[in-house]
Amino acid sequence: MSEEEVPSEEEQIEPQVAASDEAEQEVEETVETLSSLQASLKKSRWNVFMFLGLAFLMFGFALFPMSMDADFEYGTAEKDLGLVWGPSPGGEDFMDVPYQVSVKINQLPSSTGNITLEVFVVQTDDCTDPEVASDAEIKARTGDSHQFQYDYFNSPVEGKTYTFDFDLDFGQYCLTAKIIGPDGTIVDPSRTNLVVTGKLWPNQVIAGVPGLIFLGLSTFAFVGAQKVGKKVKSLLEDDKVTEEQIVLDEARRQKIAAGPGGPPKPVAGPGGPPTTVAGPSGGPPSGSTGPTNVAAAPTESMKSGPPPAQSTIEQPIVAESTSALEDGSTFEDAGNGYFYRKMANGGYEQQIYIKNSEGQYVPYQAE
Repeated sequence: MSEEEVPSEEEQIEPQVAASDEAEQEVEETVETLSSLQASLKKSRWNVFMFLGLAFLMFGFALFPMSMDADFEYGTAEKDLGLVWGPSPGGEDFMDVPYQVSVKINQLPSSTGNITLEVFVVQTDDCTDPEVASDAEIKARTGDSHQFQYDYFNSPVEGKTYTFDFDLDFGQYCLTAKIIGPDGTIVDPSRTNLVVTGKLWPNQVIAGVPGLIFLGLSTFAFVGAQKVGKKVKSLLEDDKVTEEQIVLDEARRQKIAAGPGGPPKPVAGPGGPPTTVAGPSGGPPSGSTGPTNVAAAPTESMKSGPPPAQSTIEQPIVAESTSALEDGSTFEDAGNGYFYRKMANGGYEQQIYIKNSEGQYVPYQAE
C-alpha cells in the first residue's frame, strides 16, 4: 500500500472520537428521558393517591346517615323530619334521598284481631296540625303523589322489627307510624308500645357523584402510572444506562446549574512603575584616564618553564532575581537595580527596594 492510501493517525482517531461522542450523547439523552419519565411517574402516583383519597372522603359523606328517633305517644309515633335536601326536583328518580324507617313492636294488646302497622311519610310544613295530617294521610293511601308516601304491614307480631324504605324529594316532611284495627281506629294505646327509628341519607347523591368522578380519575391516573412505570423499567434494564451514570449525570447538572461561587478575588499589584533615578550628567573630567586597553596588552606570558597545574577558579554566584524570605515573601527584580517585594498571598508591598553593598534588600529612599 502506498503512503497516499495509508490513513494518518488523526484520520484514524477522528472516527473513534465521533463514535465516543455519539455514544455519550445517546447516553445523556437516555438519562434525560429517564429523569423526565421518573418525574412523570412520581406525579402520576401522587395523583392516584390524591384522587383516591378524595373519592373515599366523598363516599364517606355519601354513606354516612342522619339518624333520628320518633316520639311514641297515645298509640302514634310522630317525627318532624325537617328540611330534606337533595338535587331531586320532583317525582321518582335516581336522585331521590333514601329514607329507611325501622319499627320495633315491644307490646301489643293480648286480644287483637286483624290489625295493620301503617307508616306515613308526607310532605307538609306543619306536622302538628291534625287536619293537615289527616288530609295528607288520605292522599298517601291513594298513592297518586310522590310527595305523600305510605307503606304498611298486616298482622304484625310482638317482639319483631319491621323495616320500610322511602325515596324523598327536596322538601319538608313528617313521619307517622301507628297500629290500627279493622275499623280504621288506633288499637288500645295503653297496651301498645312502638320504637320507631329512621336513617336519612341526604348526601348520597350530592357527595356520591363527585366520589365516582374522583374514583374514575384515580383509575385513569393508575393506568397512566403503569404505562410510565413500564417505560422506566425498560430503560433501566437497558445496558446503556446504569444507576451510576444517572447519579453522575444528576450531579453534573446540579453543578452546572449552581455555577461558580463568585468572581475571582482581586490581587493587588504594584502601584506603578519605579521612580526614575537621575544618572550622571556630562562626560568624565578632562584629567581622568580611561580604562586600560586590554587588547593592547601582550598575549604571551613572560614566565618561563612549564605551565602551572590548572586550578579551579570559582565563578561568582549571580544573584537571582527572586529571593525568598522566612515569611514566604520574595523580591522580584524590576530592572535598573530596583526590586518589588511580593507577599506570600500574591500581593505586592507598595515599597521599592534596592540592594546595599552587603547584598541586603533595603527600602529605597529618594534623596
